Amino acid sequence: MIDFLKYRIPIRVRLTLWYVLLLAITFTVFAVYLIFRFQHSLKSTIDASLQIAVSSTIASLDMEDYHDTNRLAFNPGGQSQAPNPNFVMRLISAQSEVWDISSNTQNISFWGPAKAGYTTQTRAENEDEWRVFSQPILDSNGQTIGWVQAAQSLRPVNDAVDDLREQLLLGFPLILLFAGIGGYFLANRALRPIQQITETAQEIRARDLSKRIGYQGSTDEVGRLAQTFDEMLGRLQSSFERERRFTSDAAHELRTPLTVLKGQIEVTLNRPRNPAEYEKSLRELSAQVDRLIRLSNALLFLSRSDQRQITFQPAVINLGELLEVLIEQIGPLAHQKELKITMKMAGELYVYGDRDHLISLFMNLLENALKYTPAGGQVTLTAVKESDESQVAIHNTGPGIPQEHLEHLFERFYRVDADRSSQTGGSGLGLAIAHEIARLHGGRISAQSESGQGVKFTVHLPTSTN
Repeated sequence: MIDFLKYRIPIRVRLTLWYVLLLAITFTVFAVYLIFRFQHSLKSTIDASLQIAVSSTIASLDMEDYHDTNRLAFNPGGQSQAPNPNFVMRLISAQSEVWDISSNTQNISFWGPAKAGYTTQTRAENEDEWRVFSQPILDSNGQTIGWVQAAQSLRPVNDAVDDLREQLLLGFPLILLFAGIGGYFLANRALRPIQQITETAQEIRARDLSKRIGYQGSTDEVGRLAQTFDEMLGRLQSSFERERRFTSDAAHELRTPLTVLKGQIEVTLNRPRNPAEYEKSLRELSAQVDRLIRLSNALLFLSRSDQRQITFQPAVINLGELLEVLIEQIGPLAHQKELKITMKMAGELYVYGDRDHLISLFMNLLENALKYTPAGGQVTLTAVKESDESQVAIHNTGPGIPQEHLEHLFERFYRVDADRSSQTGGSGLGLAIAHEIARLHGGRISAQSESGQGVKFTVHLPTSTN
């Protein structure tokens, strides 16, 4: 039943019910406290008036009458209280003999024993409560010769407390009613952005993520939720667009070598050829297959990177030795293009990373530099240690890259010049893979370029002690 109510009752109704319940508990506690304080205040006022009446009465007594008659009586001019059916006083001896009383209430049974201080007594005739104050009368030797007792009915106090209680009980439902209406209105207003979020989410489709809540209210919890939802939609839209572009580019890149393969196979089968021509065709087919393999491996790597499933086996690596081996391997290709490669190493550098991934990272950057460096140009590799990181910069001469392209260089399938990339065989994934590998190692790659000054890629990797 509780689960049914939990999922069936709207949240605004549940908030209102909780608000009304909390208000009911608060009002009940406050009402009990108010009644207690009101009753206590009235009784304190009665106690004070009884004490004043008794003190003034004792001060007005004629002690000479006691020496003459061995009794005391009220002095009519000394009584401070006017005739009041709810108030009575009496004089009694030390032996509880009644000397005088302020009214015809000789048979009142609520006085109780003579004892200094306050007592609350119940009258047997009608069960009314009376507040009684008793104070001894002392002679010149300090001996108790009698008592003055004053009593005040508590019926007016009890009537006032009962009236207050009835007023609170009558007002209680009205307060809860108004609180419920106001609470529902406020809850409905506060949750309105959530309703907008729900409606917006229902309108969203995978092909259209342009819907936004556009919340313009205060930046409270609900406001921040609406803003966060809009930001999330923005990220999702960007991600979907990137994935669609990635899929489209991947299909295009795969289609090109496959089309070439299909065409060459058909041409080769179109007529008989000699062994040399068959060998040439097979070599061309092998080159296209190699391109497909490289592209497939690149796509597989990026896919695993997105899913955090890349195999990573780090170890302490001598970065200088690794770079020297790569420079030696790429030397014949540089010589073939009439390019000069130089390496500058400032001491020994050690990093903590995966050797295979680091080889792929620097090889991508070096091959990229060789591809886009004109004949007779130069590629310079510089490795230094700065603070707590190792920096490897690869700078090639050439026309450079316009500034507006630099921030997009590490995006997948991004090309500064599509025609030039097609001629060089680039797929637009090398820099994206290098960026992912650097990030995997806790580092980053930055790119700098000026017109006519070539391009400089700098890899920043955390330094490790040997």
